[in-house]
Amino acid sequence: MNFEDDIEDAIICPNCNHEQELHVTPTVNVTVDPDMKEKVLSGELFLFTCENCGFSGYAGFPFIYEDKETNGGFLIYMEPGCEDREVGVDGDVADQVLLQNMTMRLVTTINELKEKIFIFEAGLDDRVVELFKMLSLSKMKADEASQIPDELRFSKMDTIDGEEKIFFAAFADEQYLGVLELPYALYQSCLITGEPIWDYPVNECGAVDQQWIMDRLQSGVTRDAEPECDCGCDGNCDSCGN
Repeated sequence: MNFEDDIEDAIICPNCNHEQELHVTPTVNVTVDPDMKEKVLSGELFLFTCENCGFSGYAGFPFIYEDKETNGGFLIYMEPGCEDREVGVDGDVADQVLLQNMTMRLVTTINELKEKIFIFEAGLDDRVVELFKMLSLSKMKADEASQIPDELRFSKMDTIDGEEKIFFAAFADEQYLGVLELPYALYQSCLITGEPIWDYPVNECGAVDQQWIMDRLQSGVTRDAEPECDCGCDGNCDSCGN
């Protein structure tokens, strides 16, 4: 992951396969340039129009969003199609020390980027939000709701009639279903009940999503299910047969 100035990049139109050069902004620091925040959230920064067929859409390219002040500061790195779960941070020692003290996340889509921004600006822990979403979806399936979304995206926190609420946009097969309104108290419950999970560090710039939660839960189940050995070995022991 590198911090770069504005560059020219090649993009292929998904409608007519025409290739053209596109001026892109790969790095935004909203602490020093707050006007760029709205361009990111509106999608304006990623919008392109094909010079051949006129198709308009969003261009995905490696992108860094940095906020050094809000709720302790955070950095989000978007790399479309990235299969890694963590990416390193380039730069000198001073930069790396500064960044390691910030929350850093890896995402692959513009929607994931926006959701992370909303979560961190609300002062929430995205790990807890992911557990919250997983448990909420599981409950809806168990209750056999008429419309069961397959994805929830955090949108905001608000106070309604004196009660704090968390709002999620619900989707099924990428189709928008509506808004799901849940009590903030349920988020607090997830924070408490999932406490062992939060001991796992997120190294470098890491992906925290539903897969991250599943991996942590499965690791916990596997670790708890391992039988203890009377001789104190760690398995594959000739004397005890484990």
